[in-house]
Amino acid sequence: MKYNFDRTPDHRRNGSFRWDLPDVPDDVIGMGTADLDFECAPCIREALLPIAEENCYNYRQRPDRYFNAIINWYARNYGLEVKREWLSTVPSTIGAVRMALGIYAKPGDAIIVQTPAFNPLSWAISGADCRQIANPMKPVNGHFEIDFDDFEAKIREYHPSCYLLVNPHNPTGRVFTRKELEKLVDICYSNGVKVISDEVHGMITYGDHEFIPLLAVSEKAKEIGVQIVSLSKGYNVMSLPHAIITIANPDMQKEWMRQIQAFSFGYATNSFAIEAITTILEGKADEWMKELNAYLARNVEEAMTFFKEKNLPLIPYRPEGSFLLWIDCRNAGIGTRNLDKFFLEKAHIHLDDGLDNFGPDGEGYVRINFAVTEKNLREALSRIEKAFSCK
Repeated sequence: MKYNFDRTPDHRRNGSFRWDLPDVPDDVIGMGTADLDFECAPCIREALLPIAEENCYNYRQRPDRYFNAIINWYARNYGLEVKREWLSTVPSTIGAVRMALGIYAKPGDAIIVQTPAFNPLSWAISGADCRQIANPMKPVNGHFEIDFDDFEAKIREYHPSCYLLVNPHNPTGRVFTRKELEKLVDICYSNGVKVISDEVHGMITYGDHEFIPLLAVSEKAKEIGVQIVSLSKGYNVMSLPHAIITIANPDMQKEWMRQIQAFSFGYATNSFAIEAITTILEGKADEWMKELNAYLARNVEEAMTFFKEKNLPLIPYRPEGSFLLWIDCRNAGIGTRNLDKFFLEKAHIHLDDGLDNFGPDGEGYVRINFAVTEKNLREALSRIEKAFSCK
């Protein structure tokens, strides 16, 4: 491999939410917050150095090169034709979701979402003074599926103004198929429900699983859709917050722009973020991303083989996308609440408790971030085995 994913910065000293944890032993392995341990693609550093050397951070325009990079990226990777007037940017994907809810829903409206759902998305719904309607995912043959009967029944009962789609799904790791997406869009279109699609985990997929952006699904999707993407998860640029919003429907785009102009996001842009995003979308990090996917795929196999061979009372669900492993601990004899405390105390691993981070439908589960070095992953798995052998 050209890039070395076995070497990482010292995240215990750089303010990492995942590693630089207060009041925990120094040997704790950080496997919670969803970011990568690895150094970014070198082209990002090369793109940012001239900006730092200039040392002038004035108001800057988003150049034609930036918009062309987005348009060409969607065409090259997904066969999606995007027009410049469809595009806008805000500093945060969750912020973009919250803004979309404030524009396309009104206080008291129902918002339907597949659960378990990442807490910040639920907070965005409650922050818009809306009601979250849960469409629980159901485990079927080793992965989670959408309960379409429940989805359609709840749309007819609660008449939600918006459906919040998360694809790939966090935390279950599902990458929804074209058939599933078409069905979701058809149901929403027929019932006057707008679709807000959070696609932040879409750059990393495994095997034959193919991520499909919302607006590439159908013409109906373009009529009702708000497509939100960030390169943060795939390219580890969380500290350069930047979300790209694509809205094809002219009336929805007009509503969106009228509201976000008040935040002046198009004027006060981050020069580092614009340059990094442009560089990535132009394809200069494509080889890095290909190798990253291969490295993470090996980590997936390492973890799945471990759980199968060790016969532990844990049921992992093989992720189809992203770098998060969703594990059912309900029959492990450790309860269903505060599971993060068990793994921290018994295995010195910091991970995400399902109930605390993903709501009631996450109770009894944990989420493990496996975007760590192979060495750290093996050490973590060994500690899990010892924790249950000593339980």
